[in-house]
Amino acid sequence: MKRVKLVAGAGEIIRSVGISALAIALAVYAMVLQERNLAVAMLGGTVLLIATSTMLQVSRAVRQLHRQHQTARRAAMRAERHYFKVLRRIVLAVEHREPYTRGRSRRIAFLARRIAETMGLNRTQCRLLGLVAQIHDIGLLAVPDRILNKPGRLGREEFRSVRKHPETSYRILEPLTFLAEALPAVRYHHERMNGSGYPFGQEREEIPLIARILAVADAFDAMTHDRPHRPALPPVEALNELHRCSPDGYDPACVAALEEVLNARHLRAAHRAATPPEAHRQEGPAGQRAAPSTPPGPPLPPPGARLADQIT
Repeated sequence: MKRVKLVAGAGEIIRSVGISALAIALAVYAMVLQERNLAVAMLGGTVLLIATSTMLQVSRAVRQLHRQHQTARRAAMRAERHYFKVLRRIVLAVEHREPYTRGRSRRIAFLARRIAETMGLNRTQCRLLGLVAQIHDIGLLAVPDRILNKPGRLGREEFRSVRKHPETSYRILEPLTFLAEALPAVRYHHERMNGSGYPFGQEREEIPLIARILAVADAFDAMTHDRPHRPALPPVEALNELHRCSPDGYDPACVAALEEVLNARHLRAAHRAATPPEAHRQEGPAGQRAAPSTPPGPPLPPPGARLADQIT
């Protein structure tokens, strides 16, 4: 920011020097016409030359500052992306310690991005939401394992410790300016539509849409995979539970978008299951490989019926 202000200030100097040089040139011309004195003309020419030289020097300095600013900006972006990669590797390493958390961040990122696309968010919003979803629970590292892996109900103090993790995650990710637009999803994804969530008790439209999307993706993945205190639910039951908890807990539009995503994936899986194995190895046009299959995700019901038809 200081460099930007410095460049802008130098630009003002160039304009001022330029205007001054023009004024001096006009004054010298007027003096020469009036006095017709060689000494006056030489003095005026010298002043004009000095002003022009000063303007050129300032111009070169501004260009140099601009190049330095661009170099510093690129270095800062590289540092931010490296920081993001380090955090993502930490999350993946922690997830691999427990079978029930393995692959969780990638599954949630996949669902969150697909829900966002289904709801019509632009490409940049979808991409950024997919990135932050991969590390949105980084703040859980501050919660002791004995609390996270407790098979029974959490006590008041234990739950208070867990409630802090969205804000902790937000503070850890806040230096990543290229993710700034999507960071509210991290901070508010445990808020609920009726104001009963945490950490701030926001409700309905106070909760950013990207946070409502992440909340649905996070809850669905949690319900469809084993936890220390309960076994996994089938996807249909988990979807029923999300519908039951809407609109008090979750945004009905986000739940409907999730259902649409799951139905689309189910139909693709059914189509792939019915396709001969040889077709999966075929190459596309111009010798290119065929497009990869849908990334792995939560198990879906067997082919033959849409999820919506199985909801009671």
